[in-house]
Amino acid sequence: MKPDLNVKSVSDINFEKLLKAGKRVFLFDFDNTIGVWKSQVIPKNVANIFEYLKSNGAQVFIITNGKRRDMHGKIDVQIIWRSLKPLTFKVRKHIGKYIKDKDKVVVIGDQMFTDILFGKFLKVYTIKVEPIDTSKEFISTRFLRVIEKIFNVKQN
Repeated sequence: MKPDLNVKSVSDINFEKLLKAGKRVFLFDFDNTIGVWKSQVIPKNVANIFEYLKSNGAQVFIITNGKRRDMHGKIDVQIIWRSLKPLTFKVRKHIGKYIKDKDKVVVIGDQMFTDILFGKFLKVYTIKVEPIDTSKEFISTRFLRVIEKIFNVKQN
């Protein structure tokens, strides 16, 4: 299982190129992809990316396994909390009409066994970013990162 693209951060993704390739639905993980774990803020650079995508006709969603939290600042992006990734049924239930055309969908996340596997189950384009900060994470996330490292070593 390999992502279609590996980059350092969300800011390193060429969204113009993706839009030109016909991508129109962007599913972003939250914790350690666009913000630090348990953050309640969408960083300004990410908010600018969301606005750029939406101004170019794209749909933007945040799909997170995290618990609901009060977000500071206004963003016009639907968030699916406790999404149960890598399973797809909750996301399909909430935004299924947007993800039917698989050639138009992109999943962006920092974890192989949740975000990227979720994207593979959806059969869409996947982008893996490096996690923002792994010093404070849920215990199961830390365990999955160890498994991910072992898995990556065996693939190479």
